[in-house]
Amino acid sequence: MTANDILSGLRNRTIGQQIQIYDQVGSTNDLALQCGIDGAQEGTLILAESQTQGRGRHGRRWQAPSKSSILASIILRHRLRASQVGLPNLIGAVSIATAINELTKLSTQIKWPNDVLIQGKKVSGVLTELEYDRGRQPFFVMGFGLNVNMTKTDLPEELRASATSLQIEIDRETSRVSLLQAILHRLEEDYLHLKHDETDPIIAVANGLLYRSDDWLTIETAEGSFRGHAEAIDQDGGLLLRDRNGKRRKFLVGEGLQTGRETSKNQ
Repeated sequence: MTANDILSGLRNRTIGQQIQIYDQVGSTNDLALQCGIDGAQEGTLILAESQTQGRGRHGRRWQAPSKSSILASIILRHRLRASQVGLPNLIGAVSIATAINELTKLSTQIKWPNDVLIQGKKVSGVLTELEYDRGRQPFFVMGFGLNVNMTKTDLPEELRASATSLQIEIDRETSRVSLLQAILHRLEEDYLHLKHDETDPIIAVANGLLYRSDDWLTIETAEGSFRGHAEAIDQDGGLLLRDRNGKRRKFLVGEGLQTGRETSKNQ
């Protein structure tokens, strides 16, 4: 996967027009954050064939064999309003889920706030981080990892029941270049909607993809533990959760949330 390969079929005007590719890094997000601080232009794409310190939400590790996955981070400089901080994660998940469906015809779902699932198993995760550059201007980095050409034996044994890859699901390899181009194309479209405050179509697609399990979802906050069923994604990217008493509560990305599932028989 080279920069020329990616650019040759990419119709974007911003996202992906500047590309840096590395054989191995600690974390693409860490590298992108530093590049953003140093003034890298909007849309700069950082890619790695492997990373030694990849992470997801709450410091969870993201591991993948070299050249098997898409490990990417993108620098975006739109000044988000306080009510929009949950939307970049959502836009990333929607772009990935939609691109997978377009290229493989696999049915995908989004587990709020940042996972893409196939048949209930995680295939991709998104992590967005905010920072300020040397001119004290805010920017954010959208990072994502996507399991593409991994076999079941490539997955750690403890993750085989909860994670998957495109190759596991369709029993053949997928072009990482074509898939990345599809993701970047959809991402630019949705990012422009965000910049123009036209987010209704994004929310509608996200709700159509929302993973609504019969299991109870548990969300931990500083105020305590809340359990309920995922009902919908709100206009600002928050999750509406309804408990067993019918009470609805909204949770926002960035509140230090931790999510997990509990089967209804435990309620």
